Amino acid sequence: MREHVISENGDDQAATRSQRRSERLIAGRYLLHDVLGRGGMGTVWRAHDQLLDRPVAAKELHILAHGDDEHRIRMRRAMREARAVARVPHPHVVGVHDLVESEDRLWIVMELVEGPSLAHRVAETGPLTPQHTAALGLHMLDALVAVHAAGTLHRDVKPANVLLRQDGDAVLTDFGIAALDDGEFLTTTGELVGSLEFMAPERVTGSETGPASDLWSLGATLATVCGGQSPFRRPGAPATLHAVAYEEPVLSERLGPLRPVVEALLRKSPDERPSAASARAALRRVTAGEVEAGPLPSATVRTRRPSTPLADADTVTSGRQRLVAAGATVPAARHTSSAGPAGHQTSGSSGPKRLWWALAGTAVLAAGVAGGLFLTGVLPLKEGPKTTTVSQVVQSATGWQPVTGADVRRGDKVTVRFVSGQWTADHRNKPMTGPAGYDAATEASMAGAKDCKVKPAARFGTLLAVLAGEKDFPVHTVGQELAFRAAGNGTLQLGMNDTAGACSEDNRGALTVKVSVTHQD
Repeated sequence: MREHVISENGDDQAATRSQRRSERLIAGRYLLHDVLGRGGMGTVWRAHDQLLDRPVAAKELHILAHGDDEHRIRMRRAMREARAVARVPHPHVVGVHDLVESEDRLWIVMELVEGPSLAHRVAETGPLTPQHTAALGLHMLDALVAVHAAGTLHRDVKPANVLLRQDGDAVLTDFGIAALDDGEFLTTTGELVGSLEFMAPERVTGSETGPASDLWSLGATLATVCGGQSPFRRPGAPATLHAVAYEEPVLSERLGPLRPVVEALLRKSPDERPSAASARAALRRVTAGEVEAGPLPSATVRTRRPSTPLADADTVTSGRQRLVAAGATVPAARHTSSAGPAGHQTSGSSGPKRLWWALAGTAVLAAGVAGGLFLTGVLPLKEGPKTTTVSQVVQSATGWQPVTGADVRRGDKVTVRFVSGQWTADHRNKPMTGPAGYDAATEASMAGAKDCKVKPAARFGTLLAVLAGEKDFPVHTVGQELAFRAAGNGTLQLGMNDTAGACSEDNRGALTVKVSVTHQD
């Protein structure tokens, strides 16, 4: 997408607006330039520290510096973010320089990392090799060890929150939802803060979290950047939550020697996961090209396991309330009369009773897996018409791209599901976005380039689909998922809402989708 707005004297108004933006001064010291990215917590600007004459990144937090109780809580959370990062001087943790209030907002001034996020890199060039992934995993693991040693949890480890320096080193950033261990918790009851597919199971179910939760998120991140897709992402938040809590990860064969350490980090129980030292040793072996020796041991060696497949009743109830509130199917909690006052298994548990609970646990697990398969559409209730499913990578700058291997005939049901990836309609000035396109604010800033749109009613960056064939079929907005009946024979084509040619030459990134065509008898 390229803006073509010419003023009366022939100058490019976009350049004039950019110059005006560069004159915006924060706290009498930090001169703002262009926007580097936007997220749920704030907007990150490229800026210049005029006092020390150095480039910096200024994060403009989306909260006012004054207001009601909710605002004050969010302000305290933001200040925690700055303190959390500032107390961890580490080469793989982004450095914090200053915390200032300006224009009725809070700003965090940080080290400027001249490089893309890990999510952007994968979207641009495709999945990384196991060796490269393991090397970056060592950087992230060392950063997390330092963070945990300072009494901090990151709580949102994911590819988008890992930046790559020009020398290729990884830097952990965006501590926007970090929680310190000072006994003060600022999230409201029932609030899930973070990215669902990278959120550890104990966070989803409301159990106690700790350093092992960040290690689980690290495992999900490694699986995503090496395998090309998130192991727990499903078409919808409830199904994703269910997958994180109860299903085994879907891991790509691309992982190769990295698979054992990823599987160990993604164990459902925090006690079952390996220690940071064991994970580091395994990642070093993969980086060195050695053959993985086998499964990693858990951080805690236990001589006896509780008889119940699910733990504390209050914890299970809390987890169920969160999942049910999101619309997910959750296996019911089980209780045992063989537990003593402290909730531990009594020494008098008999063999048959333990067998009964083992069978009950198996039934609960089977019900959970079946529920997840049903939610994601993998397990049909009955046999239906023949369905062909293919994967397709949709490039941002190519225009309409035909889906190969999925012929469409009149009456067929066509489904397009987003899997992974990001793209941008202007890599110099606009942030990355997903299949739903840009937010309202970014969309408004592109008003001068509206003639570049393929579908005027949809936002820039939206994933579009059209059936090209015997007549002019309508252009569909895909978003996260699209399903429609084919009105005739044709070839399904996918593309970005930004006309190919001069408009799309500054586009970057790609999306991966799954296309299913159900043929009628």
